[in-house]
Amino acid sequence: MPPRAIVFALDQLSRRCLGCYGHEWIETPNLDRLAARGVVFDHSFASPVEEPPFTDVTSRWIEQLKRKGVSVRWLCEADEPAVGDAEELNKTSLARLVYQAEQALVELSREPAAPWLLWLESRGIGWPGLAASQFVELYADELDDVPESLIALREIEVMYAALLTQFDHFLGCLLASIERLFGDAPPVLILLAQHGQAVGEGELLSSFVNRPSETPSDIESLRDELVHPPLLIAGAAHDSLGSRRSELVTPADVLPTLSDWFGISSTALADQDERSLLPLLLNTDCVPRSELFLRDHEGGAAVRTSEFYFIQRESDAQSEEGDSSGWLFLKPEDAWELNDVAAQYPEQVTTLRTALASWRAGQRQPPGPVTHPVTNTPGG
Repeated sequence: MPPRAIVFALDQLSRRCLGCYGHEWIETPNLDRLAARGVVFDHSFASPVEEPPFTDVTSRWIEQLKRKGVSVRWLCEADEPAVGDAEELNKTSLARLVYQAEQALVELSREPAAPWLLWLESRGIGWPGLAASQFVELYADELDDVPESLIALREIEVMYAALLTQFDHFLGCLLASIERLFGDAPPVLILLAQHGQAVGEGELLSSFVNRPSETPSDIESLRDELVHPPLLIAGAAHDSLGSRRSELVTPADVLPTLSDWFGISSTALADQDERSLLPLLLNTDCVPRSELFLRDHEGGAAVRTSEFYFIQRESDAQSEEGDSSGWLFLKPEDAWELNDVAAQYPEQVTTLRTALASWRAGQRQPPGPVTHPVTNTPGG
């Protein structure tokens, strides 16, 4: 069987709102099914700004993939506003993307001996936005008996829940087509989000919890819910069904993973720090990362380890205040970055601040605007 793969790459998606990551009441049966038959990565992190931009690297990598004989279909969701009428559901940009993907899969299924990749780019959850009424109605009861102090948060969650279930509906359509066309030998399916997504929880926390007042607003883009997106991979190995991995990974690791899957090397990834996830999928030996570095558009940066999250403004990195400048949070206990423990862990702050300074020194200047691919570009 030749290697085959489908990537559903979303601009952004809230990890916290998915059942496979612990959410209790939002209905996402197809995402849950995908997670149950694949590998769930608990610690996937992505910077608010990529260096170089993920889409640019992907474009160069796909061109090399084509030259190696892999048939590629790259489809992009049209940039259109969401609709709020159930009768218009099948006219949404996401519906059209899934329809085009189904047509591409039919074409690819006619070449059983050829390796191929179907890459789908989507905005993901169009937040803030309005879901079709049939999905909004699913959550009509979720506002009952909610304390007045929490009603604003629950209203935001309900709106997001409807949009997420609407997305899950279209994912289900795609999964049904895959099962119909490929049966018991499905291609690898990867669902990734390039960024996390805030659904109002962080903004409302200050009303109920004492968020550190000294935490500056210009590092808000490095909050956990924004840099901690979901990553699911199904179909790479049968003995990985329903498993979870706690290693530090990034969405860009998908590219070297697929390179390994297709058995090719790629010069487009030669200068990058991404790593193939295939050893994790196949449960073979690998050397996990000890830390991941992140940066935002304002010069803020952070380093994440399995136990700590250290965030620093650029002005603090250039100051002469010593090793105490920055904010340290225990992970995963402090999910919302509420308790700065830098004073309790001075040695850890020194270690992470030094590592972050070294990483900053090796970085290039922030990249320019991202050039997106042409919509619906087939290749082969």
